[in-house]
Amino acid sequence: MIVNNVNSSAKYYSNSVTATRYAGGVSYVRGAQKSDAFTPSREAQSFSEMLNKLKSTSEVREDRVNELQQQIASGQYNVSSADIAASLLMSRY
Repeated sequence: MIVNNVNSSAKYYSNSVTATRYAGGVSYVRGAQKSDAFTPSREAQSFSEMLNKLKSTSEVREDRVNELQQQIASGQYNVSSADIAASLLMSRY
């Protein structure tokens, strides 16, 4: 698409009192200066807080890892053959 004579049509809008001009990040409407602003909703703020909490927590449950290591070292860790078979069958799909 080719647009010609943009500057010639812009003069009609520049004289309009109700026209909004955008210059350097600040909007001017009828002589009043307004700056751009963003206010997140309460839900967005809550989501952001939860996301930050999740990011700050470890993906590894150290207490569970230590417990399993102790069980393996002492010989008390047992896995049923049904659990092993189910895991093998699930890994095929």
